[in-house]
Amino acid sequence: MKFKRLVILVAFILAFQTFFASFVLADTDQKKSIVALGDSITHGWNLGEDHSQAQPINERAFPYLISPNEYAITKNISGGGWKTTELLAAISNSPENMAAIKNADVITLDIGNNDLLQVPEAAAILAKLRANPPIMPTQQEMDAAKQALTASIPNIAINLGTILGTVRALNPNAQIILYNLYNPFGSGPLQAFGEGVIPVVNLQVIQPLAAQFGADVADAYSAFNGKQGNLILPADIHPNAAGHQVLAELAANLLPSDFSITLTPATTEPTSDPVTITVSTDAVQPVVMKWLPGEKTAADFKSAGTDIVENQFAVTQNGKYTVYVEDAKGVKKVQVIEICTIKSNTEPQPSENQSGGGSEQPINNNTSGNTPNNGTTSSSTPTAAGIGHTLPNTASPMYNYLLLGTAIVLAGLAALKVQRVVKEGKKEI
Repeated sequence: MKFKRLVILVAFILAFQTFFASFVLADTDQKKSIVALGDSITHGWNLGEDHSQAQPINERAFPYLISPNEYAITKNISGGGWKTTELLAAISNSPENMAAIKNADVITLDIGNNDLLQVPEAAAILAKLRANPPIMPTQQEMDAAKQALTASIPNIAINLGTILGTVRALNPNAQIILYNLYNPFGSGPLQAFGEGVIPVVNLQVIQPLAAQFGADVADAYSAFNGKQGNLILPADIHPNAAGHQVLAELAANLLPSDFSITLTPATTEPTSDPVTITVSTDAVQPVVMKWLPGEKTAADFKSAGTDIVENQFAVTQNGKYTVYVEDAKGVKKVQVIEICTIKSNTEPQPSENQSGGGSEQPINNNTSGNTPNNGTTSSSTPTAAGIGHTLPNTASPMYNYLLLGTAIVLAGLAALKVQRVVKEGKKEI
């Protein structure tokens, strides 16, 4: 009886796991990962009531607002007052941080502000502005600070380049979103002071490094320019809640978008004429549309391909053809079609009494990006800046549990049967 109860208990547990497995999986749909790197802006400095020098990370900061239904922050590597040197040390000296970067789908990077603000001449100006009441620096002090800041720019470029190189070495495939610097001063002499330095950093440091390491630039400078009074905390240089929302939207607009490509042949009947293929896509502002014979990948179109004019191109031979579309966000996608209906002049013509004459030949026009019915593969995988990300493994183990539970129940029933036969045999004896 004890063995029978044990079998029933195990079977019940397995059945319970099987029943609830799908619910657990449904509640843990995997979001894509964002790792945020930066200084006090990424940290969410002064967004809460705590304005101390040891503020915890504030989840109202912009990284947490970036497409939250699709992306989740898996690591926020930032700190108040961090310069490029502090961020580089936090990345290089922490296996945990390196692992987070290695596994990220998207990496945001906003750093360099404090490299400027902590230059002694600039720090002296900030100290006067933070005095109560604020003290306006003299023009001579601002000129000296501007000269010192300009001299610091090459060092910022070296450190930021090292950070980007380290990140790219850890994760060659992640999309990097690099923020440029905004001018925190919205009016008066201080605005002119910021304009004398910040656009130089953006032009001479941010833009070239983004191009070198394949990063997308989030243009915080333009987004904040002329709106500092609405987007920056009073008597501060950090964004307010509205400013963080703007920073988040800048990144969201750079994230990959999906679109479909539909390839339609002009005819599905056998023909001796060229077949025109029409390309339809719901891509927003497609900037490139090309085709190549054969089954190709997006990388094959880097320096090859024939431009598609007015969404059509004609082919004269049977075979596979690949269409490549790139949208305004840099998302690259390919679609394959197979043409089988072009009759060669050397092919024997079917006689009138042959059955099936003029029947439709199979044409692969896969519009969904899945595997076609005839066994050929159609690639339709979106990528960010030419870089793909693997899909999460969400396969359910419920069928394995069900099979195992069934096997245990059957084994238990067999054991009970044997036990019963043995007992009945003993009674007869």
